[in-house]
Parts: sequence; structure tokens; C-alpha cells
Amino acid sequence: MEQITDKQPMLKPRNTSIAFFLSLLFPGLGQIYNGQPKKGFFFFGLQLLIPFLFGITGWPLFFYGLLLLVVIVLGLRIYIILDSVKHARRQKAYMLKPYNTWYCYLAFIAAASITFHFYDISAVIGIQSFKIPSDPNEPTVRRGDFIVVDANAYKNRPPDYGDIIVFTHADGQKYTYRIVGLPNDKLTLKGNIVTVNGRSGKTAYMKDAWFNGIPVIETEETLPNGHKHQLYLLKEPSDTGMPDIANITVPPDSYYVLGDNRDYAADSRYKGFVKRTSIKGRIIYSYWGKDATRINLDFRKI
Repeated sequence: MEQITDKQPMLKPRNTSIAFFLSLLFPGLGQIYNGQPKKGFFFFGLQLLIPFLFGITGWPLFFYGLLLLVVIVLGLRIYIILDSVKHARRQKAYMLKPYNTWYCYLAFIAAASITFHFYDISAVIGIQSFKIPSDPNEPTVRRGDFIVVDANAYKNRPPDYGDIIVFTHADGQKYTYRIVGLPNDKLTLKGNIVTVNGRSGKTAYMKDAWFNGIPVIETEETLPNGHKHQLYLLKEPSDTGMPDIANITVPPDSYYVLGDNRDYAADSRYKGFVKRTSIKGRIIYSYWGKDATRINLDFRKI
């Protein structure tokens, strides 16, 4: 790139293509290339500040808050690019500045790369996003759903009955199931009726349905604490090897989880208890899926 080789000022017009690609890859660098370092560093800082402010407000915990964040960040990025191209086009007789050198640009790129490497936007705004790859929580959470997880859900309160959590198992895989048992609870599951500390839940028939070409019954399960959600149950029970549980006690700092697609879930009946330290967060909503009904679906209400 440009470099001053003598004491005489060097004039060189700005290249709009270079300004475009510098801004596209590293917001603010196009402005520095155009001789606007203050604006360039301001834009760069703004890209970091906006997610931080949204994280403080907690808006990304709701669909429209996350949508607003995406629109603002994307809009700002487009504006930065257009601004750099516009000003580059105007610089027909640009006088090179001391920082218009390849090594100054490289220093900015290195600093920006290091900053973005350590700037975890998911941690800043307090959420993570996943795509659901399987069916164990149908019909509530469906295969193909793009879901948002509140990573800070349990900083100020413990997990509760009915929460759909994401956790890491000892096999290194991430799973998502619904909590039905808290630490020190005594549990029984018989005929898909959950009993917690002697208090029995219930299920109520809703309708016949189909799951992957198999006839199922869609029911409403009410946990002993009153939390209600939907289940899929096979019309004709199959031998799953561990259909029921009897008089087990959840260890301290652990939880018992079950899938809403009860006959297809490799949940605590097979994987064991979930330790508190392995819980990564709570599923709060979906923002995309196989059809429009999966957009802005709040799992805290179902």
C-alpha cells in the first residue's frame, strides 16, 4: 500500500473498491484509509458498544429485542461501508497521511482481530443460539427449530420445574430436556404420571396426532407444581427398557429431566441425573423453524 518516501506531500486518490473491502472486513478501517481516523475508531467502538448496551437492558431475551439488535448492528455495518465508499469517491486529490501505510493498516487489522477474538458477543448479550437436531422434545421444541438460550437464567434463581434446559452430558454432547425433579426430590414415574414428593401430576388427552408417520396421542401434562405442557405418547406402548421409575431420590445439586416426546427421549431415565454445573442455560424462544409458526415462540409460556 501507500508509503511516504520523501518529504514532499504525495497525492493519491482513494480507491472505492479498497475502501469497500476494508470496511466490509474491518469496520472503521475504510474511514482510516480515507483520512478519517477519529470516525474510524468511533465506528469500531460503536460495533462493540451496541451489543454491550443491549446485554445490560436484557432486550435480547425477547424475540423483538434480538431482532432490533440485529437490525441496528446490520444497519450500522452497511452505513459504515457506504460512508467509506462515498468519501473515497470524493477524495480525488487525497494527500497521504503518516498512517496511510501498509504496516499501520496491518496494525489495525491485528488489533481488531484480537479484540473480536476475545469479545464474545454471546456472553456480552447473555444468550446463545442453537439449531435443534432431533425429536426428543416434540411437540414443544421441534427438529429444525433455531432456539435462543438464556445463558444467565440461573444466576439469580435456581432451575425450576418445567424449565427446558440445555446441558452438557458426560459424553460431551449437549442435550435439552424439561426439568421434573429438583435436588432432594423423591420421584416416581408410572404410566407417564409424574409423582414428586408424594404429590401426583396428571395427563389429559388432547387429540390424536402423527409423529414421523407413527400414530401418537397428544396430551397435556400437568406437573405437581402446576406447570402445564404438551406431550407425545405412543398409542401402543413399546418396550423401551426403562418406561417407569420408582422411588428415586435426586441427589443434591442435581436435577431429573424428561423429554416431552416421552417414548423417544434419551433423558434421565437413560442418561442419569443432570448436575447443576453442567447446565448451560434455559431455552426461552425460537426465532426460526420449518414454518412460520416457529417464529417468536416463547417456550417460557409452554
